[in-house]
Amino acid sequence: MVNPDVREIYDELGQKYDVWTQLPDRLFLNGWRRELLAGAKGDVLEVAVGTGKNLGFYPEGCRVTGLDFSRSMLDEASRRAQALGRPFEAKEGDVTALPFADASFDTVSCTLAVCTFGDPLAALREMRRVCRPGGSVLLLEHVLPRDRPLARFAQAVAPLARKAVGCNPNRDTLALLREAGLHVDSVRGRVRDIILAVVARP
Repeated sequence: MVNPDVREIYDELGQKYDVWTQLPDRLFLNGWRRELLAGAKGDVLEVAVGTGKNLGFYPEGCRVTGLDFSRSMLDEASRRAQALGRPFEAKEGDVTALPFADASFDTVSCTLAVCTFGDPLAALREMRRVCRPGGSVLLLEHVLPRDRPLARFAQAVAPLARKAVGCNPNRDTLALLREAGLHVDSVRGRVRDIILAVVARP
């Protein structure tokens, strides 16, 4: 189920989201997105597509469907896709009940959003379900750090982050991936493993 408080946050953000995040995007996030999404292919489902920040980083030939619970975010993503001249289908829906048949996509991607899901395990199981055999699940996520002082800090700020942007920066996302039945092929840590780039498969 979608948390109505989180939906309200992101419906309200709309265009402002890109303004708020443009500095980290330019400094490092866009480079990490580009590197991760270079591995995408074929029919792509981007879960929690937001304003479409990733659309310019998919290889040519990818056919991207973007799912989000926020209509205002999807409108921004559609405008961005049109400006880029990229094929794009916007779909409003719930990440814990994806409106697609089993094995519909060659690639499922999600960046910096699993932390906001009310039921991340259900969402990851759905990503596995719609990914074709031999396909890949690509994630860029900030997670509970292994470094103890950083982990304590993440735990301390979690209530504030949840209230501000629906974010839970203290999740063990790798453990959730494995519990969801996904096989982790590679993990690359960034910023002392606060952020992980993960390639997994069903």
